[in-house]
Amino acid sequence: MMRGTRTAIRGAVAAALAGVVAVALSGCFVIPLVDGRSPFDDPFGSSKSDIEKAIPPIQAAIDDSGAADGGGWRVVAEQGSDNCEGPCQLRVDVSIAPADASDFDATPGYAVSEDVLRAVLVAVIPVAERNHVDVSVVSGYGELSPGGSTISADLSGAVEALFASRPRGDGYSTRFGEGEDGEVEAFTRTKTGVLQEMGLG
Repeated sequence: MMRGTRTAIRGAVAAALAGVVAVALSGCFVIPLVDGRSPFDDPFGSSKSDIEKAIPPIQAAIDDSGAADGGGWRVVAEQGSDNCEGPCQLRVDVSIAPADASDFDATPGYAVSEDVLRAVLVAVIPVAERNHVDVSVVSGYGELSPGGSTISADLSGAVEALFASRPRGDGYSTRFGEGEDGEVEAFTRTKTGVLQEMGLG
């Protein structure tokens, strides 16, 4: 009788644990789905509403900084992600693009200056930290002619100038070099003091 009672208790405990695990796992899939993301996205990552709320103040900071003034660049904050078939990793992408590519010579890419990249980073990173969203500064595209081909900005040289001599940090990553347009990603959803880590604060 005692053996049967113990077996029943063990069975009940195992069933309860299985139920808890099932609820936890289903919650991990449901949270992103409710937000319109892939069920495989990080349920504790940024939601679409987080990104939507962060974009206006980030764009305002860009506009107030004057980073694009007089330089022939258009700087725009918008939703970015890695891949919403799998983990989305939603973030704010800040693209630097030729304001009027038809004014440029059709050569392979147009170099963004180190000063413009620095001004954009200094403007957006503190705002991204306050809003707890990651932010990337990326190359944008401009049209060579209405309805014609496009040309991308080249951030690679500016990224290299600012970061090649710095040790890699936990708060950001960079891409530059041959075959790269250049990118700076700041992990400001969970990190603070990223500008200081970059040597820009």
